[in-house]
Amino acid sequence: MKKLLPSSLRLSLRVYQRQFQDIVTGVRAKLVDYSQQRVQNGSKFTPQITIVQPIYSTALSENKIHNLKLAIQRLENLTIEPGEIISFWHLVGNPDRAHGYLIGRSLIQNELKANYGGGLCQLSGLLYFLALKAGLLIVERASHSLDIYTEETRFAPLGSDATVVYGYKDLRLQNCLTMPICFRFKVQSNEIVGMLCATAPVFEYNIEFREQKIEASIRVETLQYAKDSLSFKIINTGIYQKIKNA
Repeated sequence: MKKLLPSSLRLSLRVYQRQFQDIVTGVRAKLVDYSQQRVQNGSKFTPQITIVQPIYSTALSENKIHNLKLAIQRLENLTIEPGEIISFWHLVGNPDRAHGYLIGRSLIQNELKANYGGGLCQLSGLLYFLALKAGLLIVERASHSLDIYTEETRFAPLGSDATVVYGYKDLRLQNCLTMPICFRFKVQSNEIVGMLCATAPVFEYNIEFREQKIEASIRVETLQYAKDSLSFKIINTGIYQKIKNA
């Protein structure tokens, strides 16, 4: 039955389903909403953890930068109080043409395609990586199924990605620290800088993405080392298929 419905209607139904589920489960009350007051408060916080990633020049890199900056406007400096959850799509919304997004490169159903809002996965992945380093609770995160990069084109460690698909795959992070935090970004033509900011020092965990090749795929374990730097816990395990001629 769903296949007979237009894609736009299927998407709307999916979004409404997620919103209803959030209300029933009590998650909605914990989600951070955008407000100028939250932005004003967060702008006073001090950077505690910083990650810098390159943005490589491609035929669509200018569009990607445009998309990144547009999404960042809904995420940057938003105060996240202890216990609150930040949802990528709840804040960013539908990254379509009507909302000003441009065509970029996206991985859709295991294929690289041109799509509105393409390139936002670097932003969601950067948020995920910062959350790992700060020890935030990963409420929801999905990895890509394919590794489309070579060592020359990779902008982040394999395993640090967080794919986001509006209405279907979200990134949700909960502030389990004892202080309010926010995220801040700087986007230039060749790099993006992500910062986790807070009102007091935040311990930065050492994160290791341990790879193991298995035939045509790669198994990646995400390890978060304890404060003694000797013991660790496995945060996540993912399997990536290696795309040919990446």
